Amino acid sequence: MNITSLRRKIERQVHTNSSSLVPDILKSGFSCARCGWCCRRNFDIKITDEISRPSNAISIFPSDIRRIMKTTGLTWNEVAKPDIYSCFSDEDTILVIGWILNRNDLNTCVFYKNGGCTIYSCRPMICRCYPFFMGEEGIEIMHCRGLGKEADNENAAEIGLALKRFEIKKLQSYIRIMEQMGDKLNIATMMTLPEKYSGDVFVFDGESISMCKP
Repeated sequence: MNITSLRRKIERQVHTNSSSLVPDILKSGFSCARCGWCCRRNFDIKITDEISRPSNAISIFPSDIRRIMKTTGLTWNEVAKPDIYSCFSDEDTILVIGWILNRNDLNTCVFYKNGGCTIYSCRPMICRCYPFFMGEEGIEIMHCRGLGKEADNENAAEIGLALKRFEIKKLQSYIRIMEQMGDKLNIATMMTLPEKYSGDVFVFDGESISMCKP
């Protein structure tokens, strides 16, 4: 993956009409059941031979965090934490790519309470798209209890538009992070944060570089 190929993908997405995604979304029969399945840790995703990522380690943009902060009155640290599953070691420094939503001691999203999402109106972009993601050959669909129901045309159109916007923003974010990190970004050396690490980390999120506690 390089910046040139990412820019080509962005160009393709820009010229893709989101309405072309609607038939596949409708065919899935998706209707959000508000069940919280995607908010809980149900399985782990194998990233490399050494790294497994919990299914609910939800990557979010800085703009997602600010929107949640504005709606809820919470602080940045109350909403998100550094993505401890996407780390690199640079001598005595730990570098981290991006942020994830905070989770509680039960490994459930802190915003899933009493059987529902408490930030549904301002939820992150990735949550608005779930269970749909853009793959190389079109839409890919993750496991979800809301599939196989009666889909709504208006809702499908909203998801299609959200999916297009998310993919473009994600790719743009990748490019900016690559530019921020330069030769420090080496996927072959990616790791999870050491379990007993207590120092500061540097978070690269495409907008800024922040030093904070993990």
